[in-house]
Amino acid sequence: MKRSKQEKKHRSADIPTDSFSDIAFLLIVYFLVATTLVKVKSITADLPAGEKSTQTQSEKTPIINLRGAEIFFNDKPMKMDELNQRLAALDLPSQDGEKRVIMLESAKGTPYENYFQALAAISSNGGVVAIVEDE
Repeated sequence: MKRSKQEKKHRSADIPTDSFSDIAFLLIVYFLVATTLVKVKSITADLPAGEKSTQTQSEKTPIINLRGAEIFFNDKPMKMDELNQRLAALDLPSQDGEKRVIMLESAKGTPYENYFQALAAISSNGGVVAIVEDE
């Protein structure tokens, strides 16, 4: 008779999931508030077709060569400000077709920042970038 009075309480085997939706909602709100949206800087550049053309020496395409931290414009060393001035002096927006093309060569080990700045200088001065790639 004692046993009947002390019946074991049966525990339910269900996991309490009532608060899961509340926790999920709080996590969503937390990530929306804590997330920062970063606007990535980008450059819009017109890339010419990869066709080679025969040019005379008088119509030589200007070449920007990046070697490590150094910048060369037609084999003359210069700083980024000087490069911008030289590109502005070419008056590229008023030129037509192939005369707007500036070749950009980059050696191994060139910092990405220098490459990005040279690309931005060409684009902002109305030039069309021709990227030189070794095979």
